[in-house]
Amino acid sequence: MLKRLQWRFIRITMGSTLAVLLLLLAAINLLNYQDFRSNADAMLQLIADNNGRLPEYGQVAAGELRPAPGLPFTEETPFFTRFFVVRGDGNHRVVDVQMEQIAAVSRSDAEGYYRQAVERGGGSGFCGSYRYLLRAENGGEVAVFLNCERDLDAVYTFLGISASVAAVAYGAVFLLVYVFSKRAIRPILRSWEQQKQFITDAGHELKTPLTIISTSADVLDAESPGNEWVASIRRQAGRMAELIANLITLSRLDEEGTPLCRDTFVLSEAVWDVAAQYRAVAEARGKQLHLDIQDDIPFRGDAAAIEQMLSLLLDNAVKYADEGSAIRLRLRRERGILLEIGNACRLPPDLDPERLFDRFYRVDPARSQESGGSGIGLAVARAIAERHGGSLRAETSEGFIRFLAAFPQ
Repeated sequence: MLKRLQWRFIRITMGSTLAVLLLLLAAINLLNYQDFRSNADAMLQLIADNNGRLPEYGQVAAGELRPAPGLPFTEETPFFTRFFVVRGDGNHRVVDVQMEQIAAVSRSDAEGYYRQAVERGGGSGFCGSYRYLLRAENGGEVAVFLNCERDLDAVYTFLGISASVAAVAYGAVFLLVYVFSKRAIRPILRSWEQQKQFITDAGHELKTPLTIISTSADVLDAESPGNEWVASIRRQAGRMAELIANLITLSRLDEEGTPLCRDTFVLSEAVWDVAAQYRAVAEARGKQLHLDIQDDIPFRGDAAAIEQMLSLLLDNAVKYADEGSAIRLRLRRERGILLEIGNACRLPPDLDPERLFDRFYRVDPARSQESGGSGIGLAVARAIAERHGGSLRAETSEGFIRFLAAFPQ
């Protein structure tokens, strides 16, 4: 339990950290890409407005041409800006190609890029590592292609570096959280240890007076047979003894260091044995117990603990199943071992099935008092299932409840 609590704290912390890191990583790289693309589009617009040529720095400095706000344009800009221009007529046939500012593209390549841009429609976009601007001009159209290979490499490099830094930071955060997680949950651990110690001590201390009460009730019953008060004392003493036993079992199962006695046994036979004990009890209460148990299913675990889990689930079903209804128990090997116990039961429509496994939780306190339930049996059953590497959950639907215990092969 304590390890699960620690790892749950770590998972929540690391999940939140991962979400923040991914959000920051996406935001930073998206802004970087948007900045690159807006600068490329501004440069394309500047070239197109200057009749397909890059203006000299003096023209910009003199204010004859004004680049878009934020577009870097220095004395070196004309020397590292590589582009070509293709002009076409109204039928998208190439009329002219300007390639003075680029050497890595042939005329046929330029015409191929132009056809790609035409197929994709007007406006701007990418053809490989070239950002293009296609717009109408003098009865035809002009397409300006800007070589963005260096800028794209810079964008991808920034993405890789930022992702690497984020991964290293995430790993560092994980180490720190792992190291300090015990300190963070130390108050909870201390309270948990005190609670377990109290349950264990109280359980052992209560056993002696309960034994005396039960013995005294037996003596009184022998002297005054059929006394209803004596019967009530014995019934409540038995209920208290069962509650103490369940609390001690739950406290023991919470101790992760406590080893289970793991032996290989036939689970099918264990289920038959436990079910046989409850069949007569169910019939005495006007309920039927239907069994569907696959034979010869082997299981490795604590046989006594598994039988206790079965007893708790069947006892719960017998107590709370509707009068005259059927209780169905099914054991199958289906990609693992699946045990299912279901019965008709009156349940609130807004019931959360997970709450049934909360300690001392009762759906109907008055009905639980009448049936003798303590509200801890299902918590013990789930703890047993989880200590065996399995799970136990509840499902409800239209007045029917089923408990499903699943174990690996």
